[in-house]
Amino acid sequence: MDDTFLTEAQARVLELRAKGLTQAEIARRLMTSRANICILERRAKENIARAERTLKLAAKLRAPVVLEVKQGDDILEVPKRLFKAADRAKIKVRMGTPDIVAKIREGAGDKLHGRSATKGFDVALTAEGEILIA
Repeated sequence: MDDTFLTEAQARVLELRAKGLTQAEIARRLMTSRANICILERRAKENIARAERTLKLAAKLRAPVVLEVKQGDDILEVPKRLFKAADRAKIKVRMGTPDIVAKIREGAGDKLHGRSATKGFDVALTAEGEILIA
């Protein structure tokens, strides 16, 4: 596990869980407590989530187009804004309007109520036309 966000123990626990073993079975195999395995697994998942958020932030920082969606904005208006910004940046968007709205719903989650943004978030467009919700 050289140079990753996971310890060897965390990686081992995730590997064994992926093979279908329970926490109790892993604890017996590694000669430790189930509580310790639970902690290792939780911390491993937290580290992975942190790494994923870091990668998402890095991609957003490199993205040539970033739109701010403010509280109260209608998400059905975002695709129009995104297409205009993409045209100015000469980037081909890989999705159509329905897919963009679905991606926003999926990525913004609790920041939405119906069609309205309840909290602000960003929609980024990479140079390759990929859409990121941050």
